[in-house]
Amino acid sequence: MAITRKGEVRRTALLEAVVRVLEREGPTGVTHRAVAAEAGVPLAAATYYFANLDDLLVSALTLATQQQVALIAGLGAWDIPGVARLLFDVTHGNRAAAIAQYELLFLAMRRDSLRPAADLWYRTLEDAVNQRVSDPRAARVIALAIDGLLLRMLWTGEPSTQESIEASLRDILRA
Repeated sequence: MAITRKGEVRRTALLEAVVRVLEREGPTGVTHRAVAAEAGVPLAAATYYFANLDDLLVSALTLATQQQVALIAGLGAWDIPGVARLLFDVTHGNRAAAIAQYELLFLAMRRDSLRPAADLWYRTLEDAVNQRVSDPRAARVIALAIDGLLLRMLWTGEPSTQESIEASLRDILRA
């Protein structure tokens, strides 16, 4: 299917709407009808561009992952203040995409079609740490700890400042 410029704008609006619906209602709230209403497009547009919910979720996970990957790729030096700023941006400036991404990661445990997009997030995080830590085993543990820290920040809001995130990162590195 060739998509026109108007069609691409609608498709993107639908994907961004999925992210907002996921943040607000979780995966059970994602329906063609809810997403179309959130995007402000006709229901027919949602079913035209995404034949089923799995296609819609995979596409939304890919979008959310691309946004998170772009944040990681934008990190210049792998210093503690820089990583703290990145984690703060992920959990505060890009919160909806981060929540949607984790919601969809959990769905990927049960839906094989979501796994490749979910794997991209972990590979990107691990690759970013691997480029800066010489021991691959230590890099993997650090990536896992950062992932856990992100989840905690989304869940509890803590640590909530860049300074407290820096302290947590120092703890991770010491461990």
